[in-house]
Formats: sequence, C-alpha cells, structure tokens
Amino acid sequence: MPETLDISEARKKFNTFDQDLREQPVIYITRHNKQAFAIVNIEYLETMIETMEVLSDPDAMAMLNESLKAIQEGRLIDHEEVEKEFL
Repeated sequence: MPETLDISEARKKFNTFDQDLREQPVIYITRHNKQAFAIVNIEYLETMIETMEVLSDPDAMAMLNESLKAIQEGRLIDHEEVEKEFL
C-alpha cells in the first residue's frame, strides 16, 4: 500500500523521499484530505510509460496476443533449439 502524507508532512520529509522511494514506488500527497499529487520513483515511472506505449501500439499488442495464443496451444520452441538455429 503506497504511503500517503499530508502536504505539511511531505514538506518535512522532502529530503528523505529518495530513500523512501527505494522501498515503495509511489508516495501520495494529500491536501485537505484529498489526493493532490504523487511523488514517483523515476524507474517505476519509466517502466509505466514504456508499458503504456506497448499497450497503445496495435502491432505490438497483436504480436503479444499471437505469442500468448502460441503458448496456450503448446507451440513452443526450446531455447536450445533456438541456439542451434542461430549458432
């Protein structure tokens, strides 16, 4: 569960956010008991952006769905077979 801090608490903890974000990817900041914004670990943010880009790419999603279908149907190639093919 992400940590939630009131904005006044967040101001006091500002210098430790880099350490806190190693343990949890998001810290929510509230103002008047309502979520106002979030502080996000940069690596987590980059991963989320990359995931959204893949999910919004029709070609990438078609390839993913075809791969999942192949797995379900048992159409798998052992990594050793792939190595032999490319070596």
